[in-house]
Amino acid sequence: MSLEKVLDRARARARSRFLFFQKWSWDLEVEGRERLERLVRNGDRFIICFWHGKYVPILPAMQGLNGQVITSTGRSGEIIERIARDFGFGCTQIPHRGGERSMRLMEDALSRAGAAAIAVDGPLGPYHHVKQGAVKLAASSGCHLVPVSVDAHSKYILKNRWDLLEIPYPFTKVCIVIGEPMTVPAALGRAEITVRSEGLGQTLEKLDERATSLIWDQ
Repeated sequence: MSLEKVLDRARARARSRFLFFQKWSWDLEVEGRERLERLVRNGDRFIICFWHGKYVPILPAMQGLNGQVITSTGRSGEIIERIARDFGFGCTQIPHRGGERSMRLMEDALSRAGAAAIAVDGPLGPYHHVKQGAVKLAASSGCHLVPVSVDAHSKYILKNRWDLLEIPYPFTKVCIVIGEPMTVPAALGRAEITVRSEGLGQTLEKLDERATSLIWDQ
């Protein structure tokens, strides 16, 4: 193993440990948790959808789900995989722009778990532009789409990254909002996939606003 990979694993483990500490220090509020619990209780499979820049608090908050985190291949994907596995998730790395092969890998990941988690504007953006993969995967697998957003009272924003990654500070208020599950028909034309992807983006933007209002209206 190369020195670079050893250092990357060490960084990922350090980030995981810091996230464990952060999770227990946050004043965490989750709105809509019953929606996920209902899906789990009914044995329904689902895909948690969120913006790439908001994944940091979402992974620890969702700990305990039998889920697969879907990320891209490459250095960043390997770091996310290490963190995801430390929180008890499986992880599937897919090639960027892998087309049908990527779709098969995602479907295989879903067959091994009751849930998956996807950053819908990842792995490389554009910022807050929903790619069509989540809708296509829901259509082919029969899974529900569950939009999720989050905000924190105090956070650090990495403005040099395309996704403006948000990292909540320890001991701050963090609010996660889980939206209504969305059902996607099996047979969708290209135009309908585009419409539903845009609708998912609009829903996430509304959940962004709701999460922010929970932070500041209290």
